[in-house]
Amino acid sequence: MKVLESPFAKNVEATYCIEIGDFHFFSNYVVAEFRQGTNVAFKDFEEIFDLCDEIFGDQPYGFISNRVHSFSVDLVDALENSSKVSHIKAYAVVTYNHNTKRMLAIEEHYFSFKRKRFNTLADATEWVLGQLQFVPKPNKFHPL
Repeated sequence: MKVLESPFAKNVEATYCIEIGDFHFFSNYVVAEFRQGTNVAFKDFEEIFDLCDEIFGDQPYGFISNRVHSFSVDLVDALENSSKVSHIKAYAVVTYNHNTKRMLAIEEHYFSFKRKRFNTLADATEWVLGQLQFVPKPNKFHPL
């Protein structure tokens, strides 16, 4: 289920649509929905990481990859660059079919940070918020 078709849509604070996908920002996490057939490499994330830095600053945040479409990940690139993702404190992946689950198992060997798989966006969101010990933190949309 896409974010904007879910009960979470009312909590989206901003959505950025770029070439590789749509990114929905919440108070302290972001949900990525990559486009069908996209090949995602670390360089493609630069624009998103810049947005995250602008929105979340140096505060820890969560990242949910909501895999509603089929896409590929450049695994060698991920292995070389995943340690550069310093402010992501919780990374969840929502899968909807068996093939995506199998690909995720392969990907796990190439990332240096912990990722956890879920079957629903609701479960992923609950886990991410628990990992962050949700306390509203200042960001671009809600300065304290």
